[in-house]
Amino acid sequence: MSPIIYAGAAGIAAAGIMLFLSHVAPFAGAGRVVKDTDTMRLFGRQYSRREAHVAGILVHIAASFCFGVLYAWSVSLGIVSGYGFWPLSAYALLLTIVVGGVLMPLEGHGLFGRKEDPWFAFDLLLANIGWVILFALIIRLLPV
Repeated sequence: MSPIIYAGAAGIAAAGIMLFLSHVAPFAGAGRVVKDTDTMRLFGRQYSRREAHVAGILVHIAASFCFGVLYAWSVSLGIVSGYGFWPLSAYALLLTIVVGGVLMPLEGHGLFGRKEDPWFAFDLLLANIGWVILFALIIRLLPV
């Protein structure tokens, strides 16, 4: 199988771990960080909270697959020098800019989550660093 597909699988695995931790954290005393936004509407249809939650999970997994594939593709083209600390650190920063500047506003959280609270951008950066660390650990286990 292609190393790029393995990297996509590593992205999905990292997303799965992050999603699991986000669902378990409230039971360990952590508060709910992201508030539920207004009722989700898409193509004139209103969706339930459960449907919106599942859609959010699917978007998170799809984005993580794409981000994993994009990084591996960049490595295969020689744009990025590999899976070392500095290239992955720069990638975490790039992910924060893309997610905060594009995906978060589309979800209704505002630019870098400004509708949520002033620290949301920092939380987003920490979450992306966590995802990149998991991605790096998982990718080392795969034959890429």
